[in-house]
Formats: sequence, C-alpha cells, structure tokens
Amino acid sequence: MHFNLARGVDLDVLPTKQFKMNHVLINFTTPQTRTNATARNLLANLLETSTHRYPTQTALARQLAKLYGAYVGMGVGRVGQLHTVRLRASFVNDQIAGTNLFDQVVDLIHEILFHPLIDQNEFDGPTFRIQANNLKSSILSLYDDKQFYANRQLMKLYYPADSTMQIPSFGQVSDLATLTAQNLVPVYQRMIKDDKVNILVLGDVDPEAIHQTFAQLPFAGRTVETLVPYYHQPLYQDVQRATEHQPVVQAKLNLGYQLPVYYHDQNYYAGLVFNGLFGGTPYSKLFTNVREKASLAYYATSRLLPFSGFLGIQTGIRAQDAAKVEELIDQQLEDLIAGKFSFQELAEVQDSLINQYRASHDYANNILGRQLLFTLLDLPEDGNVAAKINAVTAADVQRVAAELKLQATYLLSGEK
Repeated sequence: MHFNLARGVDLDVLPTKQFKMNHVLINFTTPQTRTNATARNLLANLLETSTHRYPTQTALARQLAKLYGAYVGMGVGRVGQLHTVRLRASFVNDQIAGTNLFDQVVDLIHEILFHPLIDQNEFDGPTFRIQANNLKSSILSLYDDKQFYANRQLMKLYYPADSTMQIPSFGQVSDLATLTAQNLVPVYQRMIKDDKVNILVLGDVDPEAIHQTFAQLPFAGRTVETLVPYYHQPLYQDVQRATEHQPVVQAKLNLGYQLPVYYHDQNYYAGLVFNGLFGGTPYSKLFTNVREKASLAYYATSRLLPFSGFLGIQTGIRAQDAAKVEELIDQQLEDLIAGKFSFQELAEVQDSLINQYRASHDYANNILGRQLLFTLLDLPEDGNVAAKINAVTAADVQRVAAELKLQATYLLSGEK
C-alpha cells in the first residue's frame, strides 16, 4: 500500500505474516557526484553511532537492547548514477513483544535522523575523528582483497576519468582529508531536506497505523529533480588495457564489456539468461570450459550491472596463462553468438535463475530492495518472473551475445 507523506517523501507498506520480524528501510537518494560519496558514507556512520539523546555508541546500543534487541543501522549504496544512504531497522513485531515496540523503534529512528550530535553547527569533534579514522581503515581494508583491487582498477580503465561511475558508493580515502566536522553539516542538511525519500515497511502490520506513525516524522516537502539512474557510455575505438605487477600468488585477469541491457527493458531477461550461460552460474561456459575442462582458471565468473550497461568478468589464473585465458573467453562468447549451446544448457540456466529468484523471497532485505527499485524508478511490479525467464529463447541469447563489446582488460600479475 502506497502513501505520500510529503512532496518527494513516499511510504510503501508491505503487510505479510511471512516473517516474525518487522523490517523498515528508509532510503535517501540523490545523484552521485565525484565528491559526495565519501561525505555521505561518513555521515551515515556518524548518524548510526551518536545522537543528542544517545551521544555514544554504547548509549545507543543500550537503548537498542531495551527494544528487545532491535537492529538499526545505516549504510550507503548506489543505483547506477544515483547515490543512496539507507537506514535499515529490524525488530520483533508488536504481537510477539506484547508492547508498542514499533512506535518505540520509530521514535529511535526519529532521534537518529533528526537529532544528530551537532552543536554550534558542527558535529561532535571526537566522534567525528573516530568515525573518519574508522572509515579510512574500512576503505583501505577493502583493497587488501586483490580481486576487489583488480576490479576497481578495471572500473578506472572502463569509465572515463571524469565520470562519477569511477567513484565507488563507499567513497575514497583521498576525500577524507577535505571533510571536517563543520563542512559535513551541510551534507546532512541537504540529505534531510533535498533527497528523494522512500520509506518501506515489511511485516505483520496495519498499513493505516504505519501511515499515521511515519507521518509524524518531520520530513518537509522537497522539489526532487527527475532521477536518472541509467548510465550510457560511447564505445572506445580500442580496448583499454593495463597490466600491473604486485607480489601476488594468483594473478587476476578482469575484463569489462559494454552490453546495452538495462534493468527491466525489453532485453533484460534475455540479458540475465545470456549472463547465466556466459559466466553467471555453475552451468556457464566460463565455469565449464575455462575452469573445469581447460583448468586455466581457479575461478571465472561474469556479472551484469543493469544500470550501467556493463558486464564484467573476474578470473583468478596463473599469470603465464593470461593470453590463453582471454582467447578462450573470446571463444565462449563466439560460441554463444553462434548458438553453440544445447537446449538442456539453456534450461539449466533458466531453472537456476528462477530458483535464485524464488529463494530471494525468503529474505526480507531482498524483498524491500526489489520494491525500492520499483518505487524509485516508477516501474510496475514484476509479474510472473519465472515465465519471463522461461520465455527467453536461444535466438534471444544469440542476439544479446552479439551486442557484447570488449572495452577494457586489466591484469594484476606477480610476474615481470
């Protein structure tokens, strides 16, 4: 059930008895820039750890413990060209708690979002410094994973230097030096006053009661520009290539392709099935032929990003096999274009995708995330996904495969 709380502030309630817990997602959306991702990530960390009523992380944790161990946390994400700050909460429903726990959790959410630890127009200094250092350590630790590092380097190759798509949603360490307890306050104010706000509630709840509860949050109406998540990039004339040497035992060869398939467009389900056949499932060409039969890769997978028209391949290989692996990957694509796959292979991939989709309904966060996209992008709810996946033909797969264009390759090697 949908409610409009104010201009640019929407509430969607999904009543269900499937879960013993109630779940809340509050999503703040704005276009990502080259500088706002780090600031918004740091802001999320500050908001979830301190408020005026609960000025320390310990005090906030004690309050959550009083609420039957409720969880309230914040993080960041992206939907194509859009940056999101997300508050998530989960807690037992009122029938089990035997009290008005929902109202108490929303009161805490009100405190977190509207009463951060800001005095004299700046965040609390010690808290700011602790969270800035924590974020720096968190970002640096991500890059200790060499496959993660290789994938980020591939993104830098694939996207133009001035593109915001190069900047991950969690930000970058270099931005932290420019952030202060003072200049983060306008970032907070813009998020609260200007961002598109979507509130989603899932659980054994009464929609009208939920409407009345969230209507009390002091969100003001805002003018929201048309949000454009989809990113389109011209093709390069030549494949962008880079090789880097580090002391790694296992080399990483990653490839980036352009694939003009976007979320819920006419080729979306054909794109999902193609990716499943190429490298996205255990029944794929990359898994079967590159990893298993040729034994040229410790792993080889593909992933479709349907808001940026990007398909990436990640592999772990022996450095001396890089040329062979790339050649064999090319051969798998040519085989898909030529229709060299069986009806059984197609059916196995379709069954795998359908099972994944159905299994995702066992998790509240997946349901909320899917509903958020439909609401945010103003799309109709997905009907009969299994039928749409099964309707994809071999010819559809061939047609989509022919659209795939290699744009960038990055090799992280331990050999010189």
